[in-house]
Amino acid sequence: MANYYVSPNGDDLNPGTEALPFATAAMAQSVAEAGDLIYFRGGRYVFNDLSTDIGVLFNKSGSPGERIRYWAYPGETPVFDFYELVPQARIRGFAVRASWLHFKGLELTGVQQILTNVNESWAIRIESGASNNIFENLNLHHNEGPGLFIADGGNNLVLNVDSHHNYDPDRGGENADGFGCHTNDTGNVFRGNRAWYNSDDGFDFINSPAPCVLEYSMAFYNGFIPDTQIASGNGSGVKAGGFGLDASRFPSVIPRHIVRYNIAAANRASGFYANHHPGGIDWIHNTAYNNPRNFDMKADMGPAAHYLRNNLALAPGAILANATQSEIDDWGNSWNLNVDVNTSDFESMAISDALAPRRADGSLPAPVFLYPSENSVVIDSGVNVAQSSPGDTPDIGAYERGKSSTCWAQ
Repeated sequence: MANYYVSPNGDDLNPGTEALPFATAAMAQSVAEAGDLIYFRGGRYVFNDLSTDIGVLFNKSGSPGERIRYWAYPGETPVFDFYELVPQARIRGFAVRASWLHFKGLELTGVQQILTNVNESWAIRIESGASNNIFENLNLHHNEGPGLFIADGGNNLVLNVDSHHNYDPDRGGENADGFGCHTNDTGNVFRGNRAWYNSDDGFDFINSPAPCVLEYSMAFYNGFIPDTQIASGNGSGVKAGGFGLDASRFPSVIPRHIVRYNIAAANRASGFYANHHPGGIDWIHNTAYNNPRNFDMKADMGPAAHYLRNNLALAPGAILANATQSEIDDWGNSWNLNVDVNTSDFESMAISDALAPRRADGSLPAPVFLYPSENSVVIDSGVNVAQSSPGDTPDIGAYERGKSSTCWAQ
């Protein structure tokens, strides 16, 4: 196993040592083998090639137990700037077509939407069956398309990633999601992520034939032109399903996505949205606050066989919208229980607390926003579900106060 180094001040004729680093990720990939570690030094990596629609193509795989690792050098921030990459094409900042890779600590920005007659470009696009990869502690922002989009491949983990201020003005903001999962393959998990001020949705699983998992994550202020209250795009914090209204487009097996232990607040249209899903989604231990529709179970085609347990909806905003009660399995949520939840039940109502800097290990800030206060009525008000310990009486909402075993408290 070897270590290689890349620097904005390097040279691809160098040997890639710490003293004599390469200049490009492409050169580092060309020499890397399974188990190797490529360190990117801090600074700006500027892409301005007009002959390619891909900033960096990752097409060399590691192997089980021996990933190829593309990491930020400790204490430094490498910034991949794609603003000057302007071919007449849909642009990929990173195109990931390999498996058993691990990306950590990198920042990607500036991907543009050049063609206005087609949909989005992407900061990171996982495609061509790329599987078993880890995307960790990335900062994806100010791109004219989704921050991270899984188009193909399975068993990818998106961990502690921030995707924000992505906006595609040429398409009316309708394609710049924070995160997308739209793959035929199973096992893709989004954990510990934050999506805010994306012009379309925070997390979007529309048209995904395989189930995706979203857990311990947050979505705020989506559906606006970034840093304003001007409407743009669709505006759901979590859009967890759907295939449109044409039944001929439905897959033979409707995926059942899992959405658990998440927070959605102040999104323009809805917090958690089923998006006409022609089947069911598992909604477990989520908290919605100040969305026009906090939980929206809208379904038009097929039974809305949703499973809702221990969710918490806090006004303002409709608590449970477009729900066909005869079709959903709905119990143990704040609207089913004899509890009067109000703002005094929480440590903080300020989203700025949730958007504070991440902790040193890259995990989410210490739980404060919508975290149950000491005597909150949400404590021990829930019902047992598969994720609970036998005989346990869980809290309702995204947090379990005082339990360090949850991802929120790690």
